[in-house]
Amino acid sequence: MKTNVILIALMVSCFPEWANAQGSMVVNGGFDTDASGWTITNVNVSAGGGYLSFFGNPPGSVYLYNPSLPGVPTASQEINSLTPGSLYIVSGDYSGGGKNVTDNSFGVALDGVFFFETPAPPDFNWHSFSFEYTATSASALLSLSAQLNGTDDAYKIDNIAMYATPEPSAWALIFLGSGVLIYVRRNKKGK
Repeated sequence: MKTNVILIALMVSCFPEWANAQGSMVVNGGFDTDASGWTITNVNVSAGGGYLSFFGNPPGSVYLYNPSLPGVPTASQEINSLTPGSLYIVSGDYSGGGKNVTDNSFGVALDGVFFFETPAPPDFNWHSFSFEYTATSASALLSLSAQLNGTDDAYKIDNIAMYATPEPSAWALIFLGSGVLIYVRRNKKGK
């Protein structure tokens, strides 16, 4: 047992970035009680836009809605502690649409470059997005925007997350460590 603990500690110490990056890098991506950590712009609060304590997936969400003000309703957050060249997965949920518009009306961008865009879904159900992002610097501005391309489609967003993915070398260490653990356990049983 003591040998197993030592081997596991040794494996984890070989790839500390991966071990520390298991949690989401997005602050308050679930909007459970508020929208702290986010900058919300071009949202018409008097028309119901902004943070909502309901209509989440569950419970809270941010409603990107702006029927009359100029500008694209956007929720954004600066993501820090990225490792340039490393791969990350960005994911989340969105709800909106119900219109027959073929132009992209919702998108997710990092530093102003859209990695995910979609036209309005035909229903108001929750839908998910996910894409890979290779960091180019130690920080990036994550932005979720509605009413793109002059559409008036409003969207709710929830469960926004960004996770580091282990490098192939980290996976190799995981498999090597697992093999060593299996070998040690089998040798102990044979004695």
